[in-house]
Amino acid sequence: MNQLRNYRIFLWAFTAAVLTLPVKYVLNYFGLEFIEQTSLHNSVISSVIFVLGFVLSATIADYKESERIPAEFAANIEDMYNDAKETHKAYPKFDLDHFRKSLIDVLKVFREGTRVNRRGARREIAELQVCFGEMERAGVPPNFVTKLKTQQTQLMRNMFRVNYIQKIQFIPSAFRLIKTISIMAIGLLMFTNIDPFYGGLFIVGAITFILIYMIILIHHIAVPFHDQGKSKDDVSLFLLREAKSYLEAEGKHK
Repeated sequence: MNQLRNYRIFLWAFTAAVLTLPVKYVLNYFGLEFIEQTSLHNSVISSVIFVLGFVLSATIADYKESERIPAEFAANIEDMYNDAKETHKAYPKFDLDHFRKSLIDVLKVFREGTRVNRRGARREIAELQVCFGEMERAGVPPNFVTKLKTQQTQLMRNMFRVNYIQKIQFIPSAFRLIKTISIMAIGLLMFTNIDPFYGGLFIVGAITFILIYMIILIHHIAVPFHDQGKSKDDVSLFLLREAKSYLEAEGKHK
């Protein structure tokens, strides 16, 4: 099953392409291919692929940004802990262990915060304010606390950006456009009298495969964070797991 998951998009597109072949054969058999092949066919197919490529490139931009966010998030978390660790040496009244556990909680809810528990993730980040209050009561200078609050704001900004990318589709009208023109292009090929027939049959299947594959891919990467293990195209969170392991190890060696 895991191997099939790796080829999910390929299998969907391949199945759609295969299903077009008997339909094309039936249309040819009954003489329903009433459109003659012309040079305009090349222009139509090229235009459709160009529009698909444009939407795909725009969607990939958000996807690549989503790939950077876990690294920034993990780096912020570790930097906050290391700053607090050094501060604790000068101000031992500050509860470093509580702060470390709070950061671990933030890391734990990141994935849920991208999909189903957005408020919970934001609440965990906001509750770091409790630790900052403990720092102030322990006599930590305001400039140290201010730096940590700035990093907390960056964590929240990263979370908000992920939530936006996850929920908001890039130009919804463009997505409707690519679906419409792809269906029209496939329909055009289905009713076009392509000679030789069997060579044309292969071409129709190949173009259908390409168009369907690109549409599915665009919809898939428009949501960079899926359920854990659902897809190999999901943005990896291994850096967050490593940061969590680092903080847990710090607790064992304190």
